[in-house]
Amino acid sequence: MNLELLTSQLRAVTEAGDEQHWPADGVRVLREAGCFKHIVPRQFGGDGAEPAAQLAAYEAIATGSVALALILTQHDAAAEVLAAAAPESVAAETLERCGSGEELLTVGISQVTTSRRHGQAAMRARHDGEGFVLDGVMPWVTSARQADHIVTAAVLDDGQQLLACVPTDASGISILEPMRLLALQSSWTSEVRCETLQVPRTWVLRGPMESVLARRAPVKGLTVSSVGIGMAGALLQEVRQLADKLPGAETLLVETIEPRYHVARRKLLDAASSLHDPASESPAVAVRADVNAIVNRLAATLMTLAKGTGFLSTRPAQRLVREAAFFLVWSAAPAVQAETLYRIWDAPSPDG
Repeated sequence: MNLELLTSQLRAVTEAGDEQHWPADGVRVLREAGCFKHIVPRQFGGDGAEPAAQLAAYEAIATGSVALALILTQHDAAAEVLAAAAPESVAAETLERCGSGEELLTVGISQVTTSRRHGQAAMRARHDGEGFVLDGVMPWVTSARQADHIVTAAVLDDGQQLLACVPTDASGISILEPMRLLALQSSWTSEVRCETLQVPRTWVLRGPMESVLARRAPVKGLTVSSVGIGMAGALLQEVRQLADKLPGAETLLVETIEPRYHVARRKLLDAASSLHDPASESPAVAVRADVNAIVNRLAATLMTLAKGTGFLSTRPAQRLVREAAFFLVWSAAPAVQAETLYRIWDAPSPDG
């Protein structure tokens, strides 16, 4: 996979596209490059990419298009769960279609991770013979109207959870219109509702058990950071082109901005290289907070240098600045939120 060429192709289709529409041309580029089968195990026709290669691909793709990186990460998150569940029939068959490039997956699990609804389970499950019935909502599902299957999570009355792979055309599933977002509208992120959705046992990937997401791929903790550092790279390219427009900005770029970017990227690469070391403690939260801070500082720098021209809706600067804000909310657990704020304001963290 030629990552430099992929970045260039995705940047071109993004700049030529319309934020309001599904990025069909960009998805085609990803598919032709083999991205949708990149992490699918080899026995199912995929590439079985190692975590470091997976994260490097996310960085390159995000430099070209954050929306397409988001679509891919959600597909990969679903594929990883399916791979862990194989050789169960639904998982194996779906992975084989992913390996041949026929299938687009996504996840709808925020209802048991970072999204809560008044303390009540947003997606509920109950036993029904040998299977289950699901009722409730998946608050955030990227590419919901384009995906073939959604990996979702639900909670039973006793507090146990299950993961299931459900086809998007199943009776009982309603996919709402894509939400109106500050940025990344082309990701077609929607709320998905389930009403008496019949889930046969063969669709269940994990559980019922106490926490179905306790076992996740080690790469997961660095996924958002890898996309974020790719976003930072795109912002930095724009900043470099404008730095000579303001006295002193080039010095700031060379002496402060670029060194901070490289430090944040180096920390991410070091964390990625130690994923397979069981003795290594993952610094995922610290890395994520560093990336969040550099992304949003670069966004502010870009708009400052671009001035009024950058504020025009026809210019890439305003799009990049809006997209930078997404990293403040994407999979932002309280620890990530807190550490991000400490870094943005150069305040000492209570955790050191």
